[in-house]
Amino acid sequence: MNTRIRTVPFEITGVSYGLKEVKGLIKLNEEGFELEYTLQDSFVGIFKSDMKSTIIPYGNLEEITYEKGWFGSKIILEGTSMDAFGGLPGTEPGSRTLKINRKHHNEAEKLVSHARMRLSEYRLNAMEGEDGF
Repeated sequence: MNTRIRTVPFEITGVSYGLKEVKGLIKLNEEGFELEYTLQDSFVGIFKSDMKSTIIPYGNLEEITYEKGWFGSKIILEGTSMDAFGGLPGTEPGSRTLKINRKHHNEAEKLVSHARMRLSEYRLNAMEGEDGF
């Protein structure tokens, strides 16, 4: 499939009891979700960490959900374990809620649709034994 999936900006709020938030970009690659992000203070946004990058493999994901709202939307990633997100800060163990700005609704919806398709393909391949299962 040659349809280009764009990189989508996201936020994770409420980290460290609301003192910090994560801002970054999410995109798909062959292995899973690729996230680039910084951790910054919630109040002024002056104190930022260095840019970090992590990949969440399809094998670490149980479910991918998209919730569209009036002012923004959410991509909810449910992991297969507590450490499924490789150090990506969050507020819920084994799950990450990525807040998406309203103007990126369409790109986020396409991203989740393609991710669900790739997750299904990954699971089918795993059931057939192609990935060593």
